[in-house]
Amino acid sequence: MTLVMRDLENQEIGIEKEQRRQIERLLMKGKTVEEIADLGGYSQELIESVQESLLAAR
Repeated sequence: MTLVMRDLENQEIGIEKEQRRQIERLLMKGKTVEEIADLGGYSQELIESVQESLLAAR
């Protein structure tokens, strides 16, 4: 793996973490999966994954 490939991978991981944080905030504000998908253009699968993580953490 080259340094450029590693940097790109790290950047993608950072972007996904930020997306998950934004989705968490919206879920905690009571937004539905559909509303979040419409607002942020996120996939329903990603939103549901974050939702499951929140429920499991309780």
